[in-house]
Amino acid sequence: MLHHNAVMRPHPLKVARWLLPPALLAAAVRPGAGARQRTAAGVGLLGLWAASYARYRERGKKVTAHERELLRTANLETFSRHYNECVPTLEEELDIWGEYHAHRHQMRYDLVAEMTRRHVPHNGSILDVGCGAALVADKLGDLPLDYVGLDYGGHHIEFAADKLRSGPPLTIRRRFVRGDGEHLPFRDQLFDVVVMSEVIEHLLRPELAVWEIARVLKPGGVLVLTTNNASEMPLRSPLTDPFSWLEKALGFHRDSIISHRPWVWPWPVDRRILPEDAPNIYLPHTWHKQAETRRMFAAAGLETIHASSFEFPPPQSKSAQWLNEHGEAGKRIVDVVEAICQHTPLVNRLGCHVFMVARRTTGGLAAPPPGIWPGPFSEQGSEDDTAIAS
Repeated sequence: MLHHNAVMRPHPLKVARWLLPPALLAAAVRPGAGARQRTAAGVGLLGLWAASYARYRERGKKVTAHERELLRTANLETFSRHYNECVPTLEEELDIWGEYHAHRHQMRYDLVAEMTRRHVPHNGSILDVGCGAALVADKLGDLPLDYVGLDYGGHHIEFAADKLRSGPPLTIRRRFVRGDGEHLPFRDQLFDVVVMSEVIEHLLRPELAVWEIARVLKPGGVLVLTTNNASEMPLRSPLTDPFSWLEKALGFHRDSIISHRPWVWPWPVDRRILPEDAPNIYLPHTWHKQAETRRMFAAAGLETIHASSFEFPPPQSKSAQWLNEHGEAGKRIVDVVEAICQHTPLVNRLGCHVFMVARRTTGGLAAPPPGIWPGPFSEQGSEDDTAIAS
């Protein structure tokens, strides 16, 4: 049996990949280095970076294609059972995750609420699609607005409604509806603002939700959306692989160059909600490309008026884990990191969430055209609806 320390020791090739780029970079910029030394070190460094990026891009395309195929296992019945039986409310999740992650989520709701305040008129109306525990309404509680919270899961609606009954009185007027974001149960041109925060990435047919939102928005009304960012910073050092970082930064506006785009949760649904002999089923957890989503908005008659990203570093990174372990100091540090990253060109595109605001115009197609969303259930347009439901 191998000794524990031997098992944990990094592979020599990995050590070389970590150490060689900074060594070559130091040789290339060392004061007093000759032209030949600088050239040799520079060529060697570019060769290492190119090889590392080639591996990153090849693996990214392979994983992306594999996950898109895994998404084909999804079906509406499993989707419904998962979100009604297995998913806790966000407030319950925050209790599980701890104070650091709760702090990061509060930042998201602050951003969404601030943008909503900018665009909702006095005594206006707001639809919160996928409202969960209605944290957006909590942030807007002092405004004289009509707020409608819609969620797919019955227990989420019950939790939010109980908060309304038992919580402190608020100026905002709230009611809750159980429904499906892809088929909104509201008449046309009803709302001044629609909020959709961390919801669209979970949908089987997100383009249907976009068209439904465009339908229920008043002319000039605004959609405020956050979702997973396909341009999220790579979990690789920019010193050892700067080209992967450049790909993500440039891919914010040129989405075709992005090689790695997650489509599903990394684990299948709980087998307790499946028939005994059923294969594993994976549900959507899609990273959205800003430029691709902007084109989808435009086709639906939604003009994008703001696009940015937030949450640095990604929660799955070692940096976030370290910050999480340092309590109040970690929360103060991450706020500084967030502010710096959001104001640094190119880096400000690499947050783990994309933040988009779009205004309803008078144009737009009547229905999503085939191919407007590249998901596996959207390949044949609206004809796939019956197949998904079966």
